[in-house]
Amino acid sequence: MKAEEPGTSVLLIEDNPGDARLIEEMLSEDPATPFRLRTADRLQRGLELLSLKGTELVLLDLSLPDSHGLDTFSKVYAHSPKVPIIVLSGNDDQALALYAVKSGAQDYLVKGKIDRELLLRAMQYSIERKHYQEELERQANYDGLTGLPNRHLLHDRLRQAVFAQRNVRSVAVVFIDLDHFKVINDSLGHNFGDEVLRHVAERIQSAVRDGDTVARLGGDEFVLILNDQTREDVIFRTMRRIMSKVSEPINVADRELNVTCSAGISLYPQDGPDVPTLLKNADAAMYRAKSQGRNTFQFYTAEMNELANERLSMEQSLRRALERDELLLHFQPRVNLRTGNVDAVEALVRWKHPTRGLILPDRFIALAEETGLIVPIGEWVLRSACAQGQRWREAGFTPIVMSVNLSARQLWNGGLVRMVDDVLTDTGMDGFLELELTESMVMHDAENVISALEGLKGIGVRLSVDDFGTGYSSLSYLKRLPIHALKIDGSFVRDIDASGGPDDGLLARAIISLGHSLHLKVIAEGVETEAQRAFLRAHECDEMQGYFFSKPMPPEECEKILPRTTPR
Repeated sequence: MKAEEPGTSVLLIEDNPGDARLIEEMLSEDPATPFRLRTADRLQRGLELLSLKGTELVLLDLSLPDSHGLDTFSKVYAHSPKVPIIVLSGNDDQALALYAVKSGAQDYLVKGKIDRELLLRAMQYSIERKHYQEELERQANYDGLTGLPNRHLLHDRLRQAVFAQRNVRSVAVVFIDLDHFKVINDSLGHNFGDEVLRHVAERIQSAVRDGDTVARLGGDEFVLILNDQTREDVIFRTMRRIMSKVSEPINVADRELNVTCSAGISLYPQDGPDVPTLLKNADAAMYRAKSQGRNTFQFYTAEMNELANERLSMEQSLRRALERDELLLHFQPRVNLRTGNVDAVEALVRWKHPTRGLILPDRFIALAEETGLIVPIGEWVLRSACAQGQRWREAGFTPIVMSVNLSARQLWNGGLVRMVDDVLTDTGMDGFLELELTESMVMHDAENVISALEGLKGIGVRLSVDDFGTGYSSLSYLKRLPIHALKIDGSFVRDIDASGGPDDGLLARAIISLGHSLHLKVIAEGVETEAQRAFLRAHECDEMQGYFFSKPMPPEECEKILPRTTPR
């Protein structure tokens, strides 16, 4: 790569060849002149060059073929507000010059009155003046110790987050205070304390999204603005991540410290209609967290705290569920609509909680997905389902397909094909495993997903798309997927006998037709009535699943309806 020439990079946006040549000559008279010049004869070309970054000064003619007057300046300034701009004009208009400078231009030069010395001085002063302005702005808006937004900029951003909305969106305000920070300052000194604050600031910043704000109010107080936070579980995860990051050991001057923090959270609009109220309520919630032993966080409202505590308790219990053998499987049969035989069963996980009783997956699977616990749970389900299928075969039951749901994390994390292959080898269920995935899982990263699915197909695994019709499938991708079945979502099955009109079951019929045209088996889930069964059979759907035939059952009950190869 060619090394870049030394000097300040200047962009001249000028359509008059004579004027452009004059500027070039002025800057090239002395080889020691520290400027590198690029030129553009149209505004659009100038903006393209500005987008490449690296430009340190713009010389701008206001009258261009594709833009004219101060509108030209406004477009360049809006595109790159941090780059100093000198306006070049043939119009010696004091009012225009004053307006341009007030709008953000560093200088206004009249073309007929420019000489080399004036131009060089204007360019040097403009760059220095812009740097000085930026430094003043930085000092006014950013904390000198941590580089984070200060109290002034925080209030400005919070006002924007609250009031600059066409539609009301939830905003979380988090007040964070370090625990026992005064002890660190008093015992180890303020320089040591400052270094700790810098470490903490970096850790909090790394734990939030790019669009969120982390500010330092002063001392050991930080405030976060978390935009578009509509669910307590998302805020909960963010806070757990922050608390964990802050509490990691900090090494300063050969000392290792363990610092913790307490935090309070208020939500807009329910906890306050304006900035002062939101900050006051977040601060009050933080003091409540301090009173409860520190190293924790509290929501301002009791209801949000109850939801957060419930979630924490559920997550802690779920982490222990595997090691305590609290998970179990129920199986729901899939029935062949032509023969009436059970062709497959779907394995569905249940959680036998020691105090809450039997918990269905809709209560804990989303939590498992969010915390990453779905990966070990998913492997346990797969291994347990395959082992059960093999036990049934060894007991004389006809080999049937064992269907297991695949989670998004399992599909995207990598190593899935190897894990499934190991399970099949260990259990002996080769050729009778089906994995179900949803449309949204496929479309999230279609190319990589197709590659993983090809690998699964290569080891003899059948694949089906669950809840078909509710996602955003591209038919071109659907053709490429190495699947063998589509499952019609239950909402379309319920529509079959909804009103008794001619359009009932229209989407179910369409999916059956689409599936068969792609040479795929079609399975209807959520079948609950004889009318639905008869409709599906009449329209040549292949299999059905639902309460009309059977609810999910423990393995010993499921055995009563499974076909047998050998008599008892």
